[in-house]
Amino acid sequence: MPGLSTMRRSRSTRVLSDVVTATRVTLNAIRVSTDAFPPLKSVVSAVIVLLEMSEKIKSNREGCARIAQRSAQLVQDIWQQIKDFDIVLPAEVKRSVVEIEELLQRIKIFFDGLQEENVWQRLARQDRNKSQIDEYGKSLDEAISDFSVNLQLSIHRLHVESAATDEKRHDAVLAVSQMSETERLQLLTQIQVHVHGLQFFFY
Repeated sequence: MPGLSTMRRSRSTRVLSDVVTATRVTLNAIRVSTDAFPPLKSVVSAVIVLLEMSEKIKSNREGCARIAQRSAQLVQDIWQQIKDFDIVLPAEVKRSVVEIEELLQRIKIFFDGLQEENVWQRLARQDRNKSQIDEYGKSLDEAISDFSVNLQLSIHRLHVESAATDEKRHDAVLAVSQMSETERLQLLTQIQVHVHGLQFFFY
């Protein structure tokens, strides 16, 4: 008959597996929806790999599962912030996502090392590995914070640029409305000459 500790580990393993399965379903749905934003699709794929690895790691398993779940939550946070965008996201926002993918790749390398540890190495490196897991947790928190800041700054810049464009258009319309008939005919003639020149250039 299995001991109490064995039963607890078995139950914990089942719970972790159920959580990973549910999270993977959510991430796959996001991956399907991110065709217009390839960088996030790559991040989703990296997180799914971490989730699968976290189920197999024996060293600092709970900490690794926590990091994998935090990574998955990060993806969901990003998706919630960008899913309603109907414009191409600015370069600085894409760069933030690429940096997150690079962080996830470093975590994967760390997970790879944990999987290769034997029982003696796991015991000897337990504190060091825990410290590294804590650092990665902080890095993930900083990454989503940096992404959110860059996104908000980009939105503000786009609004400012849009307002400036609208103001220039209004000034142009106002200037034309105040022209005399002769000035309007001269402007129209200039536009027609310019268009004719472009047609000659291309044809």
